Order: sequence, then C-alpha cells, then structure tokens
Amino acid sequence: MDTNIVLQLENITKKFGDLVAVDNINFELKSSEIHAILGENGAGKSTLMNLIYGLFQPTSGTISISDNPTILRSPKDAIEHGIGMVHQHFMLIENLTVAENIALTIAQFSSQDGAISNIDSQHSPTGSIPHLSKFRYKKEEAIQITDALSNQFNLQVDPKALIRSLSVGLKQRVEILKALAVDARILILDEPTAVLSPQEVTSFFSILRTLQADNRSIIFISHKMKEVLEVSDRVTVLRNGKKVYFGKTSETSARALAREMIGEEIADIERNETKATTELVLNVSGLKVQGNRKEIAVSDITLQTYRGEIVGIAGVDGNGQRELAETIMGLRTHVDGKIEILGRQPKGTKNIRECGVGYIPEDRQTMGIISSFSVTDNLLLNAPQLDHIAKWGVIDQKKKFDIAKHLIETYDIRPPIKDRISSTLSGGNQQKIVLAREISPQPELLIAVNPTRGLDISAAQFVHINLLEQRSQKKSILLISTELDEVLQLSDRLFIMSRGKLIEATPYRDDIETLGLFMTGEMDTDAQPA
Repeated sequence: MDTNIVLQLENITKKFGDLVAVDNINFELKSSEIHAILGENGAGKSTLMNLIYGLFQPTSGTISISDNPTILRSPKDAIEHGIGMVHQHFMLIENLTVAENIALTIAQFSSQDGAISNIDSQHSPTGSIPHLSKFRYKKEEAIQITDALSNQFNLQVDPKALIRSLSVGLKQRVEILKALAVDARILILDEPTAVLSPQEVTSFFSILRTLQADNRSIIFISHKMKEVLEVSDRVTVLRNGKKVYFGKTSETSARALAREMIGEEIADIERNETKATTELVLNVSGLKVQGNRKEIAVSDITLQTYRGEIVGIAGVDGNGQRELAETIMGLRTHVDGKIEILGRQPKGTKNIRECGVGYIPEDRQTMGIISSFSVTDNLLLNAPQLDHIAKWGVIDQKKKFDIAKHLIETYDIRPPIKDRISSTLSGGNQQKIVLAREISPQPELLIAVNPTRGLDISAAQFVHINLLEQRSQKKSILLISTELDEVLQLSDRLFIMSRGKLIEATPYRDDIETLGLFMTGEMDTDAQPA
C-alpha cells in the first residue's frame, strides 16, 4: 500500500436485507487530500460515510487506516483513529448549549493526556486549554474552549446559546467545531457550504486548505459542482451503490460529472420570461418578530407577492429567514405588523393552510416529516390529500396507497417502498417526501425554505421545474434559500435578508460581490438601490 494513503476501502459491500446500499466499492484517501464524493440521493454516499465512521459495519470487505486493517465498531472507534464527521443530520443535544455540546465531545473522545493540539493556545487566557475529565467540566472552561475554536477556525457561534434555538446553519457550525475539537485527522464533511454566503465559501475553502497544509485529509460531499471543481483534488462518483467514476478533478467537468451521476445527459432548465399579474397574494407590512431568545429577529419587514411570480429571499442562515417563514405560516406570533393572504388575515396554521398555502420548512427532520411514520403516512399528512381518501372519517386504504404510489414514482422517492419508515431514508429522499406532499396539492401560495437542501443535481432540477410550473400556473411562490445561485436562477424579484431586515436587491442580481456584502452585513442594510 502507498504510504501516502491514510484510508483505504477494499471491496466494501453493505446490505440491508435484500437492499444492496454499497456494492463492492474500492476507495482511497491520501494524506493532505480533499477527495470529493458525488452521487444522487440514494446512491450510497451516506451509507459509505457511515461505514467509515463506524455507524454501520460492512457486510464484506476491509477498511484500512494507515495500512492497518481496522474494524470500526462505533463512532468512538472512528474518532480514536482520527476520523471526524459532520453529519447531514446533526448529532447534537438540543437542550444543552453550544459550549456544553463541544465540551462533552472533548471529554468523551480526547486523548488520555488531554492534549487538544488543534486549538491555538493564544486564544486561551491562561495560554493552554484546561483538561476536561470524561463527562466532567466547568461551564467557563467549556465557553473558553468554544471561543478558542470559533476564533481559530473563523466559525463564530454563541457558546452560551441553546442548540434548539439555533438555525440549521449555526447547528452545522457547531458540528464542524466538534470534529475539530477532537483533532480529527480525517474529516468527513457532508454538504458543509450549504448555508454560507459567497464570501464565506471563499473563507471556508481557505480553512480547508489550511487543514490540508496541516496534513489533514478531507472527504468532501457536495452537490455543488462548481465547489467540487474548485476545492477538491480527486473525485469519486457513486450511482446505485456502485463506484462509476474516479479521477483527478482537474481532468473532468461539471457536465461530465453530472452525466456520471445520473447515467445520462441532463438538459438545462428553460425559464420563460413571464409577467406577474396584479393580483396580490401575500401582503406583509411592518412585520416585527421576536426570536427564541426574545431578540428582534425580524425588523419592520414589508413584502408583497403576486400571482405568477417567484419572489426570492437570499441570505446567510440565521438572519431571520426562519422566523419570517414561521410567522407567515402561523407557527410563530408577531409583535407588530400585518399579514394578509388573498385579502384575508387568517389566524393559526390550520386556517392559513385552508387559504391554500403550502410550506416547505428549512429543517425536514423536525418540521417536515414525522420520522417514525411510514413514507405513505408522511405523504398524506396534508388536509388536501386526506380529503381525497377519507369519507365520513374513514380512510379508503386503496386510494391511500394509490396516491402514495403515484407520488413516490413522480418524485422518485428511493427506495420506492410505501410502508418504509421515513427515518431509514436518506436526507434527500426525506426532502422529496416533503416536496411531494406540499407541491402536489397545487397551493395558491407556496413558501419554500431551502427546498433543495441535500438534494442531488437531478432532484434539485426537478424541484426547480416544479416551482417554475407553479409560476406558469399563476401561483405565487416565496422562495427563501441560502443558495444564492438558486435564488438568482429562479426568482423574478430578489431580496437579501440580513440582520432581520429585508433589502431590495433585484437591480444587483448581476453583482455577486455586492450581494455577498449585503448577505454578510458588510454593507449598510438600510441602503436601498437607486
């Protein structure tokens, strides 16, 4: 074996009953390498990473770390072998603070001598990081360690904040800090840039290259072709559990990688220029909303959407987007302002949905699906679907499964098993359940918050086509996304949300640098274009 190879998988297969999730895969990771993994949802990426991280054990095959065959029985084994992972679904304790989550990780997995070599000692007031005995630590020490990590890696987050109060983007930062806190030499990153602004992506890539220079190796899972081409050294593509492509990133292209992922050429989306009607659908005026810690999360927002248009709101996660969407849906009360939907002011989520509002929340696991329910049951949680299959309070089982089968096929939910428990599906396929349930009833107003988060290129394109189809049918769509490219591609009017305020940005849609400055708050959020 090449001494430069720090991780090698040989003929790895993983079966779940009759389902072959990973099929005879060979893979190698070199020292100081960023190796990208691409593949559609359900292609086997998550399963492969879970094998490396010890969450699953292979049905057959060998995993070697630094030329030593290794059995990884648990994440603890993986961490002890220098492997850290930032999961697509976060492994955080919601009722503890950021500092407490990080301290517990260090206490459980740090080496016996307490060395935490990757934390710069200059950030500690005493010049060193205090040793934390297993599961025992002082609150101030935990905060000190979190601040040191945050400052060193430029991943700012409030160490005293409860995890449950954080946005999805901030939770991801905590997961990255946890992996760095235990000095992982092999770092698995699952969609790490999904919630970053253009400037932050550039900064994050600088961090990755710093880690490379420190002889760390990175497995980079992403659906963003541009990022894979920019930051990775080599790329492996999976399809249907098999490795179908492997090579140097510099020797391929985005179109070629997309073709390998889906097995055929993918056509570009046609976006016809249309004019919105004058019929007002959503009218928000003077809206002020408190966050979970009683801070003002949404500040004096005024916004209108009309039939036949997509209104896009871009921004770095944690700037009030979630609070805005939840307030419109009646999931959060507002302290001031007015919300009208088709000329009405409905109170409560049930009445809002009865006005014809669909909602794709930002966090599919806590707000989008009930993980213990089957795929079928999650697909039919919406009232419109239930109205079609129930009579006198009794559900017609044949209609129920016929509708579920149709949605599973239409939205390509994998595996296509109607009674499969939703928690066993990949994140992308869980997202497809939410999309199918919320888009298929053809709502008059669709509020979509990060609708393509975690989706592969073909699934994301399918979502985009559906949103544009809603637009062509004179529906109204409010698209809130951290994916700036997505908002630019789809929206008729563009806004940036920063520090709870809404900035009209349509005239700047071709000026990525200015949009990034708006997103990061480096340009006055009160500034309006001429």
